[in-house]
Amino acid sequence: MIYKYLFFALLIFVLMLVLIFGQRIYHGYLKKRNTVNTYAIQNVKTGKAIRVHNAGIDDKTKIILYPLHNWECMTWQMIQLEGETYLLKNQYTQKTFQPSSSPESGVDLWQQTLGGDSLQYWEFLRQSDDLYLIRSKGTELYITAASGGNFSSIILIPLQNSTEQQWKLIEQHPLF
Repeated sequence: MIYKYLFFALLIFVLMLVLIFGQRIYHGYLKKRNTVNTYAIQNVKTGKAIRVHNAGIDDKTKIILYPLHNWECMTWQMIQLEGETYLLKNQYTQKTFQPSSSPESGVDLWQQTLGGDSLQYWEFLRQSDDLYLIRSKGTELYITAASGGNFSSIILIPLQNSTEQQWKLIEQHPLF
């Protein structure tokens, strides 16, 4: 008999949660589904995509390569500034990435709050229908996969015309 009361109490609790939070959850779902220009950025050589390490939300969190998934932490909204120049906003952290120090060969990338800093501007240079080079605006340094391993760094180096510097944009609209 007590299980019957516990079941009904739990059912009432769940219904209250749905009534209280259901509309908010549905609104969030619609917002995510309707966000435009959202992509995973996948390296041609490794097949891995750009991601915030461990989906960290703090500034200075390393930007890495990780196997492609339809996750928010691997989805970047491309916000066009002018021509082929974009600001990239991570759908999970709502932040962007930039060089971890002054742009020079070998510098890696880390996450930073969106702030209009020109270090956060990226030029997407189309190589073919679906391949791009990504250059740090105002430099001759290109986003490059440092190696093919999980959690490997992404660095800036001069153009080498290699598949480590070629990227595909894969449209995605993750819910989580």
